[in-house]
Amino acid sequence: MEATQPQPTSAAVPRSPGGTRAWWGWIPAGLILLWWVRDLSFQWSSLVEYHYGWLVLILTAYLVFERWPSRPRDDRPVGWGWSLGLALAGTPWVAVAELYRIGVARTPSSSMALSLGCTLFLAANVLALAGPRTLRHFAFPVVFFYLAVPLPKVLWNPVVFSLQGLVTHLNVETLNLLGIPAERRAHLIQLPRCVVGVDEACSGIRSLQSSLMAALFVGDLTLRHPAGKLLFLGAGLGLALLGNFLRSLYLSLTAHRHGLAALESVHDMAGWSVLIFTAVGVMLFGWLLTRAETSARRTGS
Repeated sequence: MEATQPQPTSAAVPRSPGGTRAWWGWIPAGLILLWWVRDLSFQWSSLVEYHYGWLVLILTAYLVFERWPSRPRDDRPVGWGWSLGLALAGTPWVAVAELYRIGVARTPSSSMALSLGCTLFLAANVLALAGPRTLRHFAFPVVFFYLAVPLPKVLWNPVVFSLQGLVTHLNVETLNLLGIPAERRAHLIQLPRCVVGVDEACSGIRSLQSSLMAALFVGDLTLRHPAGKLLFLGAGLGLALLGNFLRSLYLSLTAHRHGLAALESVHDMAGWSVLIFTAVGVMLFGWLLTRAETSARRTGS
């Protein structure tokens, strides 16, 4: 019998059934997520426009859960150079965010910087433990979660001011077409008997945020074709803008006919009406697109 020498083998790395390393390798990613969410929770509590942050977190968790069974099982980790490079790229963002928080205050800008750094850290962890295909597979939930990351004022203010200007301009033109003399003064509507202001809340930013969240979430779960998802997203944003324009026009007409005092009794009702209008419109349009996709697949098959 011929004796054989045992061949040297490389050190085995414990892996889970999905082709990724053992669960304890994901502990750093879990700690990063907790750190990230904890920082954002302060913004969600203090900023009215981002009170829905916890809802976005729950929806993001569901998107990850929904993708988990179909994750790439044959993915392979990349070299440590890529992971280390992403981690190093994320370090300055986190350092600046933490130094600003300690020295000044928690602001949307510091939370955005921390979010970018945490995203790079998470990407480095996924590449080191799973691979690039896994990272691409879960990219959409991460992008979706950024709906809960407050925009810095340098980005937030131009968006809000543009919406305020658009709503004000459309209202003035429509009121004039209806035979009601109206004049635009910045974000104010001068009527014959009173002046109506289009503030940040009336700009439609909250309707736009909720429609964007609903369109991205529902479109990802129900639609398969990218063109359908883009069409659904555009429809959701369009419905939000249309609903808020109708709300502002209704409030302007109420102020013209009954005075500013009448606005207090109808302001909240108008806001809820816009929410219901947008939600029903998004659901109906999503149902129509889903049926169209199903019919197209059947026809193609």
